Amino acid sequence: MIYLVTRNQELFTNDAYKIIGVDESLSLLSSLTIVGLDTETSGLDVYTNKLLSVQLGNFDNQIVIDCTTIDILKYKDYLESDRLFIGWNLKFDLKWLYKYHIIPKKVYDGFLAEKLLWLGYPAGMHSMSLKSAGYTYCNIELDKSVRGKIIWNGLKSVDTIIYAANDVKYLEQIMVKQQKELELKDLSRAIEYENRFLLPLAYCEYCGVKLDIDKWEIKMQKDKSRENAALDKLNKEFLRLNNEGFCSDTICLPPGIFKNYIFIDRQGDLFTGYNLEPQIKLNWNSTQQLIPIFKMFGVNVEVDDKKKGGSKDSIDAKVLKPQKDKCPLISLYLEYKEAVKVTSTYGESFLKQINPVSGRIHTNINQLGTDTGRLSSGGKDKSSNIEYVNLQNLPADAETRACFVAEDNNKWISIDYSGEESFLMASIANDKAMINELMYGEKDLHTLTAKIVFDYIPKDMPAKEVKNQFHSERAKAKGYEFAFNYNGNADTIKRNFGLSEEEANRIYNAYMSGFSGLKKYQEYKHKDWWDKGYILISELSGHKAYIYDYKELKETKEWMGTLDWDYYREMKRTDPKCYTVERVRSFFKRKSASDKQSSNYEIQGTGALIFKVATVYFWNRMLENNWFNKVKLCIPVHDK
Repeated sequence: MIYLVTRNQELFTNDAYKIIGVDESLSLLSSLTIVGLDTETSGLDVYTNKLLSVQLGNFDNQIVIDCTTIDILKYKDYLESDRLFIGWNLKFDLKWLYKYHIIPKKVYDGFLAEKLLWLGYPAGMHSMSLKSAGYTYCNIELDKSVRGKIIWNGLKSVDTIIYAANDVKYLEQIMVKQQKELELKDLSRAIEYENRFLLPLAYCEYCGVKLDIDKWEIKMQKDKSRENAALDKLNKEFLRLNNEGFCSDTICLPPGIFKNYIFIDRQGDLFTGYNLEPQIKLNWNSTQQLIPIFKMFGVNVEVDDKKKGGSKDSIDAKVLKPQKDKCPLISLYLEYKEAVKVTSTYGESFLKQINPVSGRIHTNINQLGTDTGRLSSGGKDKSSNIEYVNLQNLPADAETRACFVAEDNNKWISIDYSGEESFLMASIANDKAMINELMYGEKDLHTLTAKIVFDYIPKDMPAKEVKNQFHSERAKAKGYEFAFNYNGNADTIKRNFGLSEEEANRIYNAYMSGFSGLKKYQEYKHKDWWDKGYILISELSGHKAYIYDYKELKETKEWMGTLDWDYYREMKRTDPKCYTVERVRSFFKRKSASDKQSSNYEIQGTGALIFKVATVYFWNRMLENNWFNKVKLCIPVHDK
């Protein structure tokens, strides 16, 4: 039965619903220990839009509260009781309750449950909508076409009232079915952790962060100056190469190689006169124009096309950086692109998203934004055409970070884990050398790595002296360490650091001998995902990322057991795009990716879980001390 709580005199009871008062609605709701919760609003922004309705109830009874005529605070005690409130994408609804200082204690989000059940699958492979869940779990079709009528007209028609009621009617049934699936896949603890974290995360979005506009504008000017300076250096080098030509051990290019991209205005202008300075007609932001130029220097730009299969040309940093010795333009080009990224990403868009009411930036934070369970930030809301800024991956430089401030008479507090991933790697891999260094040694894995891979560094030399005398070796060792810890191999450092095959193999073997626990851990994880079809992210919580094409990989492996490998090698030589070659190549590529992810995910996912648990503890402390709206949670930032 649908009950409408309203003072709107235009609405009358009919066969579809019954109009009741606040007290009667609370009486109907009083016996429920599990309550469906949903809201209807005039827009997405909490600060500039209005709360139109709140829906509470279960399959038998749905209470639709008309918040345009009824004060939602009359339900504050009920919403803050020990009942379990269930919803779909509750982060949105919670922000609206926080606006009225209403803070539920226990929640269950069906959307998060569905995300956990499909973690690891590509976006779009499985719908995460309530409509889809209703059909999957309850075999019912939820009509979402009425949503727009509520935004524009409010609850003024029978169909809008029924629509609002239906959004809570089936939530408990969906939850019961989801919980069976979660239990079957040992994800019950995972959803418990995520539901608890949802409360402070919604608060984080609600709070937003204050930006010092003056400081930001000064930073933007400096960033633009850096971009212009980088462009100037790039153009000068381009002109030099055109004038002088270029020769290396493998290639020789004559002067005038770029003449088609250089223009000199010999005609002049009536007002400004002649300008005989060479003008470069090349667009440094055009991949199409740049690829042929880098190819002239012998740069290999061919990469695998992950979306369409086969190969394609790319000049991303990860492609160009290992080949920077081939072409003098590469280092300058990468410097310029990094400067462009800063000006375009961390510029005017931040100022545009300052909320006119709160005076703060409120971005979108995705709770299960990656397959590891880590957060992500930003993204586009299609319904409102808003491109949210990424507040999570802010540059780590002091100038950028200083632009984010507290209000007058408040303090800005930044909290970080020191060396978290190193400690996690050591602990999870149970690597004795890492543990000994971090717990009982100088707590400097980079120095220890340098001593292992460069045998001329004395093993008993203190870390401070290594930093002074072997600074370059330590810096290189740090790069090798991160590469190997995240499943890189000799080929990885050969490619990324420009090493010979012999030297790369020597360094890799030395590292894995020194950290034998890490090697055993990686080998175990490679076997584990292949046996189970998923990557276990956390033993504590049960989070796991599923290998979406696991069945296909197993079938391909079985098929490869029947393959004539002499035939394969011949086809690889004569017809590299044929079905047989492509299927084998795809298999090894996908398996290699999952091998790397298998150990990486556990490190990153455990770090994410630690953050979530710590945030929940802080949130509880806030509520115990009545700090809500006095202490604000602003941004969870990754170091960059």
